[in-house]
Order: sequence, then C-alpha cells, then structure tokens
Amino acid sequence: MKTQTAQPSSAETVPSIHQVDVADSLDWLAAGVRTFAAAPASSLLYGTLFTLACWFTVALTWALPWFTIAFFTGLLLLGPFLAAGLYVAARQREAGEPVSIRAGFELVRERRTNLSLFALLLGLIAAAWVRLSALIFAVQFNLFSPSIEGYVGILSGHFDPAVMTFFFGIGFLLAAAVFTISAVAVPMILDRDAGPITAMQTSYHAVRSNLPAMTVWAALIVAASGIGILTLFVGMIVLFPILGYGTWASYRRLVA
Repeated sequence: MKTQTAQPSSAETVPSIHQVDVADSLDWLAAGVRTFAAAPASSLLYGTLFTLACWFTVALTWALPWFTIAFFTGLLLLGPFLAAGLYVAARQREAGEPVSIRAGFELVRERRTNLSLFALLLGLIAAAWVRLSALIFAVQFNLFSPSIEGYVGILSGHFDPAVMTFFFGIGFLLAAAVFTISAVAVPMILDRDAGPITAMQTSYHAVRSNLPAMTVWAALIVAASGIGILTLFVGMIVLFPILGYGTWASYRRLVA
C-alpha cells in the first residue's frame, strides 16, 4: 500500500494519505450499503431527518424565493454535519459496539468546538457565494429580490446564456472547492478531534493524491443526490445514510 506523507504546516500533524484505485470508490458505496443493512433503524432515522430538512428548505424557497440560493447552499453545507451521526454509527460498528444514537450525539457534543469552527469556515464560503449569486441575479433580472417566476424563467429558457454559464460555472467551482476541503474533514474531526485546518489540509491532500477515485466518488454523490431530487427527496431516506457510511469508508481507506 502506497502512502504519501503530507507536510504539516502547523503544530498538529497531518496524517499520511493512502493511494487508492478508481474502483475503490465503488467499494465505499458497497460498504455504505452493508452498514445500512447492519443498522437499518438508525440509518432510516438519519435519512428521514435529512429528507425533512430538504422539504423544509423547499418550503422556505417557495415562501421566500429571493433566498433560494442561500437556502440550498445552506443545505449543501449542512449535509456533512447532518451525516455526523452516520459517521459515529459507522465508527461504533467498526469497533464492534452496538449502534447508539445517544452515544453518537454525545461524541458530537464532545467534538463541538472543532466541528463549530469548521462549520464557521464553510459558512463564510457560503456567505460569499450567496452575495455573488445575488449580484448575478441582479444583472440577469434587474432586481435584487427575484420572484419565484424568475427562477422558473431559468428553467424555461428565459435567461442570458452568458450570465447563466458564468453563474453555474462559479457554482461548480465552489462545489468542487468545498468537496476538496471537506471530503474527509468531518469524519476526521469526529474520529480524532482534529482541528479544522488540519482536517481541511488532510482532505485536500486526499483529493489531490487520488483525483480519479475522488472524482468518481463525487460523481456518485451527485448522481445519488439527483435521484433523491427526482423522487422529491424521498429517496434520500435511504441514499443519504448510504452516502454517509460510504464517506466514512472513504476516510478510513484514505487516511492513515
């Protein structure tokens, strides 16, 4: 097994990163399915909570359409934290312990400082994106509070292609950046109580050192999320815990 040692830039040591094959990303998904089958009750609970969060976001979007980007960006960034309980469940099962939701919340509470700092960093990224998206919509619709009809207009083709290409291009770069710094960050914080900077450095090195495998893994996450959206988020009741467990498996495989 090959490893690449990341050079720490702080007093906290950045762990070594294992080199993996592209096919390993499919193994992570399979591991997620196995863990789901081993703990279906708690898995379905976490999946249901995430689905309710998605429905709540949609409801807010219809009520306050000018905050659509903010709501969905917040949900995107909230996903890894909502999956924290899943990481703990996978950790418990890995250690041969019974899956306990109460113990999971207790571990999250113990790691709350570093989790909160990491959430703050992602929140700053989200805030910058919300501001930028509002500016782009202002250019497109000549107002700072687009109505729900404005968003429907995007879907029906009534938009400036150049502006929308720029908009979605920036969104893609943001999503790629967030994935790069958070791919294994939350599992690492929960597992080792690592600082947010160390967790992000580790995640960056893991993605950079295994770009083909991590690209496939990101594509699997996007595909599963797409299925969830097409089923009005009902599919996320099952898909969300599987992806969460798969993320834990990726962390265990990538980080020494």
